[in-house]
Amino acid sequence: MSFAPDIGLFVVADGMGGHTGGDEASRQACRAVEDHVRGRSATVSGYSRTPTPLARREVLRMLRDASRAANERIILEGDLHPDLSGMGSTMVAVLAAGDRAFVANVGDSRVYLIRDGGIALLTEDHSLFFELVRQGRLSRASAARFPYKNVVTRALGMRGTIEADCFDLELLPGDRLVLCTDGLHGVLDDEAVLGIAGAGAVQVAADALVAAANEAGGPDNVTVMVVEVVRIEGDPEAVRVRNEATRSLAMFQGLSTAEWVRVQSICQPRTFRNGEEVFREGETGDGLYGVLSGQIEVWRDAKPIQAFGPGTHFGELSLVEEMPRLATAVSRGASEVFVLPRRTFESLFRQWPQTSAKLLRNLLLILSRRLRNTNDELVVLKANYDAERLDVPQVLSADDLEEEP
Repeated sequence: MSFAPDIGLFVVADGMGGHTGGDEASRQACRAVEDHVRGRSATVSGYSRTPTPLARREVLRMLRDASRAANERIILEGDLHPDLSGMGSTMVAVLAAGDRAFVANVGDSRVYLIRDGGIALLTEDHSLFFELVRQGRLSRASAARFPYKNVVTRALGMRGTIEADCFDLELLPGDRLVLCTDGLHGVLDDEAVLGIAGAGAVQVAADALVAAANEAGGPDNVTVMVVEVVRIEGDPEAVRVRNEATRSLAMFQGLSTAEWVRVQSICQPRTFRNGEEVFREGETGDGLYGVLSGQIEVWRDAKPIQAFGPGTHFGELSLVEEMPRLATAVSRGASEVFVLPRRTFESLFRQWPQTSAKLLRNLLLILSRRLRNTNDELVVLKANYDAERLDVPQVLSADDLEEEP
C-alpha cells in the first residue's frame, strides 16, 4: 500500500508468488507507481492549473505508463533474484488531480465509489470469473459458488505488455473511494462495504472493513484504503447537472454506474460561444454529440430545423458511417457538449464488449424509432397525395445519385 497525499496518489497492491515473493511484488508495484508519478509531477500540476482535454489525456497516459513501469520493475527484480522468480501483483491506483480522480487497475484489486448514500464498483476485475460475467455466462451473485474466482487473467509481473484499465471521473464533496484487495470483496458484498465505509472517520472505516473481512473468514490478506473528498474547486451543482444530463441520454440508458463513468471518460468535452459553429454542412461526421448545457440549433438551407438542449444528443449515424453532415449545427448562447468519436466508439468493442453491446442496442432503438416516425409521416403524406390524385414524387437515395451518369 502506498499513501502519498502530497501528490494525490493512493495505491493498493496484492502480491502473488508465495509469502516472500508476494510481499516484494506488491512493495515494488507501489514504489514504481509512486516513483513514476513523482518524477512527472509537472504533468499532474499542469492539469490542476489548466484542466484542458489534452492535459487530461496526458495524465491518463502517465498513469498507464506508471503501470507499465511497475510491471517492468517486478519482472527485473524477479530476474535478478531467482528466489523471487514468478512473483506478481495486482494493483489499483487513484490519482487526485484538479477536481478529478484518475484510476488505473490491473488484476482483481478494486475501487468502489460511495456517493449520495449509494455504492458503485468502478473497476472491472481482470479475472476468470469477471470474464465470464462480461460474457453473460455468470452473474456477480454466483461468485461464492465459483471455484476459480481467484484466478486472475492480468497482473503486474507477467511477461509482455500489460495494459492497465485507465479512466477518470469528476469528484463531488463527500465522495468516498474505497481501494481494496480481493481479501475484502471476496467475503463482503457491496452493501456490506457501504454500511461500514459510508460514514465515520476514514481510518476507522478502513480498520472496520478489515476487521469485518477477517470475522467473515477472509482467506487472504486484507488491504483497504478509504479516501474522502472534502471539497472541490469547481461548482458541485454544475457537476451534478452535467451528470444528470449525461445519465438521461437515450444512448446511455441501461449502463451501470461503472460503465457510464468509463464511457464518459473517453468522451471529449467541448465548449462553444454564442453563434459558434459546432460543425458545418458537408463536413465528414466525426461522432455523436451530447449537450450538457446551453442549446445547439441545427440549420439547413439557412433555416433552423431542430434544437437540442441538455440531456439530448445528435449525430448518431456518424458513429457507424463516415458520411458528410447534411446540416450545420450552431451554438445558441454558451454551450457545453461532449463528443463520442467514431473511432473511439469502435475501440470500445475490444475494450468493453458488454458495454458496447448496450450502446449498440440503444443506438438501434434510437434509429428504429426515428425510422418508424419517418415511415408514419410518409404514409400520411402518401395518403394526402392519393386524396388529391397527385403523383407521388420519386425519392432517390444517396447511393442512387452517386450511380447517376
